Amino acid sequence: MDEFMQAALEEARQGGAEGGIPIGSVLVIGGKIVGRGHNRRVQKGSAIFHAEMDCLENAGRLKPGDYRRAVL
Repeated sequence: MDEFMQAALEEARQGGAEGGIPIGSVLVIGGKIVGRGHNRRVQKGSAIFHAEMDCLENAGRLKPGDYRRAVL
């Protein structure tokens, strides 16, 4: 398993440990993780706080060109 999938799996485990749905996500640009997150729908009572949304939120604002090079 590559390091990025391992990081997403760690996020999923954290979400499960918090009592949520065990799904994780990482945002990678140029071989570097710039954001990571996990599903927080249950924990926050949110309809939209999926792992991918949490990951993007944690990455912060990026330049448009960064998003074009990114892999989620």
